[in-house]
Amino acid sequence: MSTAVTTATALRAPAIALAHVARTYPGDVRALDDVSLTVEHGTFLAVMGPSGSGKSTLMHCAAGLDSPTSGSVRIDGQEISGMDETRRTELRREHVGFVFQAYNLIPSPRPNRRRQWSSARTRGTWSTSA
Repeated sequence: MSTAVTTATALRAPAIALAHVARTYPGDVRALDDVSLTVEHGTFLAVMGPSGSGKSTLMHCAAGLDSPTSGSVRIDGQEISGMDETRRTELRREHVGFVFQAYNLIPSPRPNRRRQWSSARTRGTWSTSA
């Protein structure tokens, strides 16, 4: 890798940076408590843990879908806490991608339709008919 590319990468802000983020819900339920995380550009990240451990809350705060009770969230160097919903939506459109746990945009083939699905996938078409 060239020195110019290395220097440019080193100067680039992280893709996502959370600093001392907390998220508390009514009833004093703390979903996040002093979480700090930095994700560099080009990094793939899997968030895993038991049910109720704050995974979804972490992802929602990191992506600007929800606001932390305290702390800082930056996307590509931009602090998002003071942004209105329109600006956060624009920032997500430009910088954030989601892979949802239940991705219902692609039909799940039943066992008796696997061959049809595979064939349709190859042709670039899909029919929900039997």
